[in-house]
Amino acid sequence: MSRRSNRTPNEAEGSGQGEAFEMEQQNNRHLDSLASKVSALHSVSLNIHDDVNDQNRLLDNTSETFNRFGNMFDRTRQTLTHTLATAGSRFMCYLTLILVFGVFSLYYIAVNLLSREPEPPELT
Repeated sequence: MSRRSNRTPNEAEGSGQGEAFEMEQQNNRHLDSLASKVSALHSVSLNIHDDVNDQNRLLDNTSETFNRFGNMFDRTRQTLTHTLATAGSRFMCYLTLILVFGVFSLYYIAVNLLSREPEPPELT
């Protein structure tokens, strides 16, 4: 609802221009605020894009590493299978002894050397 005032047409026209100017300034403030928010969203979206690209690159590198490990494991398995198929019983005995000696050596190192607590210095 509009209220009628007792203004002259010139006063009413001046008042309308003042209101229009005030509304224009308010619109400009809102546009500036919106522009800064859009700029912030743009910056966030660019950061997300860069992060996604870095993660994709990391996943690709991890996949390549696992593929290389799988290929190396397959070659080792094939070589061991071939060696076991062509080797005699004496070779199997030596291989078993070496493996058992290696396991016990690693166990000795782990139990005695790595878990040993340092001795406190003697007080004289």
